[in-house]
Amino acid sequence: MLIAILLPAVQAAREAARKMSCANKVKQLAIALHNHHDVSQNFPPLGNQMKKFTYAATAGIFFHLMPFMELQAAYDGTISDTTASPKSAPWDTATMRNMTKIAAVLCPSNENTAILSPGWIPNNYIYSMGDGCWAQHNCNQPSVNHFVVTRGMFYYGTNDVEGKKSFSDCTDGSSNTVAISECLTPREQRGIDVRSNVALYSGIWDGTPNGKPGKCMNGLTMTDSRTFSTTQKSDNFRGLIATCGWLTAAGFTTLTPPNSPMCAYDQPTQYHNRWGVFPPVSNHSGGVNVGLLDGSVRFISNTINCGNLNAAAVRSGPSPFGVWGALGSPSGGETASP
Repeated sequence: MLIAILLPAVQAAREAARKMSCANKVKQLAIALHNHHDVSQNFPPLGNQMKKFTYAATAGIFFHLMPFMELQAAYDGTISDTTASPKSAPWDTATMRNMTKIAAVLCPSNENTAILSPGWIPNNYIYSMGDGCWAQHNCNQPSVNHFVVTRGMFYYGTNDVEGKKSFSDCTDGSSNTVAISECLTPREQRGIDVRSNVALYSGIWDGTPNGKPGKCMNGLTMTDSRTFSTTQKSDNFRGLIATCGWLTAAGFTTLTPPNSPMCAYDQPTQYHNRWGVFPPVSNHSGGVNVGLLDGSVRFISNTINCGNLNAAAVRSGPSPFGVWGALGSPSGGETASP
């Protein structure tokens, strides 16, 4: 009986320590963002191609932060590597294929750290896309059906220089703008776990250009509270490749609450052009750690105000998605406080 009483308390204490360690890692990434800004006078892009790689937008924020995370040698080795054939992405290089994990991007509360393919370094930290539904590789083209102008703090594109953002673009204030949060590494790429895998669900599009995020929370075909239907599997890389810059792999949206389902609108194997609803997810009880643009770390509850989830995502002005949406928008004109 004594063991039965003490065990939950011990487990709670261990999780509290893991949560604190996770928050510290978020803090280090936030500091690295500041250091990158100090050197380059801008923030790294969510994804860009660079001259080194052939796949569009494969180099993500963490890849650009590696020199500021005591990973200069791995960064230099990836840039200078000539053995990858084709040299399509950071994870195709010999340097990355020889790495087993990077402790700086692993949350202690994450259950799975398996590498599913050489070069795919598991990753639990992702970056804000703001309060818009995105079209990957096409997010800056007005002609795209589901286009929403960038609502986050990080540029996304296929070249090295266009559109990079700095603190001057954060008119709502760095203490009111979220930059970093969490995701879980799935046990399989095409899995059906609702918290670590992304479900294909076309219901988030209702004929408007921008989509309505609330449909993801109540429209999925669920087999139980933790899994969705096998017919909704996707090829999403979320949590699987630390260096990846593809939005659905490396980004999160501030539309629906943390730890709610993730939905993508696309065909099962066309992961490049997917857009949708991608909230942050963790194994911490009740919410997720987030790093704000000022470098501070907060714990955001699953019950944070998300405004009107039946509203369509906007291209400018205040977010319709409450405090959470306002935190994702760096220049929406809102005042938000965690």
